[in-house]
Amino acid sequence: AATPAVSASSSSPAQPSATGNLVFEESFYDFGKVTEGDIVKHTFKFRNAGTGAMKIIKNESSCGCTSTNNVLKEYAPDEQGEIEAVVDTVGKKGVVVKTLTLTMENNKVAKTELSMAMNLVPPPHPVKAKIANLNTDPVCKTCHLDSAQGQTGIFLYHRVCAQCHGKKGVGASAMAFTDANWQQSVSDAHLKQRIHEGLTEVGMPSFVKGVTPPLNDDQVESLVKYVREIGIQLQGTTK
Repeated sequence: AATPAVSASSSSPAQPSATGNLVFEESFYDFGKVTEGDIVKHTFKFRNAGTGAMKIIKNESSCGCTSTNNVLKEYAPDEQGEIEAVVDTVGKKGVVVKTLTLTMENNKVAKTELSMAMNLVPPPHPVKAKIANLNTDPVCKTCHLDSAQGQTGIFLYHRVCAQCHGKKGVGASAMAFTDANWQQSVSDAHLKQRIHEGLTEVGMPSFVKGVTPPLNDDQVESLVKYVREIGIQLQGTTK
């Protein structure tokens, strides 16, 4: 007798195709404090921990200042690789976070994101024989006034005030804002006027009148608020 045909329902189930599984040693890196203007780099290492080959087909960064080496290729099972991320901090201030997004084919997940964080701080101030006018000295103007655009509060204070009044207002070539008697004797309106017009007889430049670019009203308000916070810290009632 003829051998009966095997029905389709009794055949073995189809085996799933082998896929890759790109695994990174870390997906986040904190540079900590970085001097403004520096170029920083970090290498993210990875391995294909899957059973099949996978391919990185797209690499996107959060902005043009972040670049990586060429990683757009196929990775066999257990093959290792690395991505070098480069961040140019010129023109950036404060806390900065950058991301890289990888798109993949035949991988356990279609996309994965890597991120980096840094706290940008101004470069050390050069030693100067005498105090320069921020409004007229080209180098000082570029470093302090031009870079103060968009800054407020403590960040703005350290751009335009700290070089004379000291960090946290402790005083340097100019008076200290930690003087309790002074804090009680001057009004907010007086502080705003001094920021607007300067005080030429003691060498304080204007930061608004005749200045390009001038501080705007919100920036002036933020400076007055921070100077008052220095006074409150002195009293020990708040930070």
